[in-house]
Amino acid sequence: MCMLEGEPPLLLTPFGAAHILALAVTFGIGFLLIYISRSYRWPAASGRITVMISVILITSYPMKILARYIDGIDLDIDVIFPFHLCDVAAVSGFFALVLRHRLSAELTFFFGLAATIQALFTPSTCYDFPSISYFAFFQLHSTVVITAFFLPLALQWRPRKGAVIRVWLCGLCYAIFVGIFDYIANANYGFLREKAEGSLMEVLHEEPYHVIEMAVLALVLFFLLALPFTVRSKKKIESI
Repeated sequence: MCMLEGEPPLLLTPFGAAHILALAVTFGIGFLLIYISRSYRWPAASGRITVMISVILITSYPMKILARYIDGIDLDIDVIFPFHLCDVAAVSGFFALVLRHRLSAELTFFFGLAATIQALFTPSTCYDFPSISYFAFFQLHSTVVITAFFLPLALQWRPRKGAVIRVWLCGLCYAIFVGIFDYIANANYGFLREKAEGSLMEVLHEEPYHVIEMAVLALVLFFLLALPFTVRSKKKIESI
């Protein structure tokens, strides 16, 4: 599908100036939002920040589509639906913040810090600055990662017992559903059929064996992410 006239933007150079700037802004804003939300000097700030993040999350997918249209980038089968894992994390983040839905919070935390943060450091599908798609990419990925930190550090959220296995099983269900869709539509959502070029996936074995490796790595990362909460819970019990 052809969009607006003109040459589409080039892909972002990893760890070039535009990439480093985006990373610095992401973690700088994330730190600032968490700091303000935790401060007693701004009692109403946490609620307002939560609303702001929620709006940014839920508008990230339509913004991605609009950005590609403006930048003259083809809307191919791999982007037209919100089926990438980061899209799912953005939607779950919205429900976690707005409805305080506990499973949604668990999905956002584990998916965001085990997967989406990888896309921030290896943005293989991001277009270069100053395209609108550049800002749309970081609107999605940066906000998901910020939300994953914001939930426990600002809102005092904690994963429930069994969260690691629960989220991992949800991830397997996602892989089955999206894998079937990819096969039928000849798409590559979740990078289940082909690895993302220039990403950490390149260290994995060739397709389709990389899917099994990603599942195992996800489980390991989930346990590592849950470890601080487990250690803290044990310390509380010992102090009683």
